[in-house]
Amino acid sequence: LGYRVIALSRGADKAALAKELGAHLYIDAAAQNPAEALQALGGADLIMCTAPNSAAMAEAVGGLSPRGKLLILGASFEPMTIHPIALLSGKTIAGWPSGTPKDSEDTLAYSALSGVAARIETFPLAKANEAFARMMSNKARFRVVLVP
Repeated sequence: LGYRVIALSRGADKAALAKELGAHLYIDAAAQNPAEALQALGGADLIMCTAPNSAAMAEAVGGLSPRGKLLILGASFEPMTIHPIALLSGKTIAGWPSGTPKDSEDTLAYSALSGVAARIETFPLAKANEAFARMMSNKARFRVVLVP
């Protein structure tokens, strides 16, 4: 589709995995301001926010190009503060209601068609607390699955 994929995360240790998963570039938000880095590259037409962090979502708006879209995929219960002037160049913010049965069906069909497999970590049910702690500490790559 002609897009350059730029992964944003915290920590240089994630760069290799981001590129392995298809990113053309990696921006370490712990080492530089992601919005400034995106603007130096011309701004992003689309930013897909998967981290459930309202402050990071609000900061991402600064990395959008004029008429760019911030698509929120990770839910947060904290309010997101955006200065209205940041949206005057036609930038938009939208959410995506994933998780419907149709979404799951489409995802599985795409996975079968393209050979994409989910990256998961499995834990026995008896270690559910350990699995939960790993997930909440942001150390899980990428989903935690409990098995009998």
